[in-house]
Amino acid sequence: MKKLTLLLLVIFAVGFVGCKYKKQAEYIKQLENAVREDSLKRVAELEALKAEMQAKIDSLQAACGSGNPQGKFCVITGSFRIQQNADNYVQEMIKLGYKAQIVDAPNGFHLVSTYCASSLREALSELNNARANIHPDSWIYVK
Repeated sequence: MKKLTLLLLVIFAVGFVGCKYKKQAEYIKQLENAVREDSLKRVAELEALKAEMQAKIDSLQAACGSGNPQGKFCVITGSFRIQQNADNYVQEMIKLGYKAQIVDAPNGFHLVSTYCASSLREALSELNNARANIHPDSWIYVK
């Protein structure tokens, strides 16, 4: 009788541990599926955002004309009312290795550009570099 009780106790203990393991395995599978679905959802969101940004770039390109002259889009890193300040900033940028130039705006400001491009895509790429390396408030000026 003792052996039978001991055997039943062992079977019950093993069965109980086995059930717990199965529940953990199912829970892990559910988590993996949730992570996979979430990552697929994020990829879809990023693709939609990428398509939206491309549409905006295309519409800006179309609005500015398809036959853009060379240097139509300029990355501006500084804007000055006084010409001397703009000249000093250009010299600073040249010392740092940029091909800086002054672009006069219709509002009387002297804009310092470190890069001009014929396409908005190039200008956006350089804008990211300018924001990271020169000034976080850099922007694009369309001539």
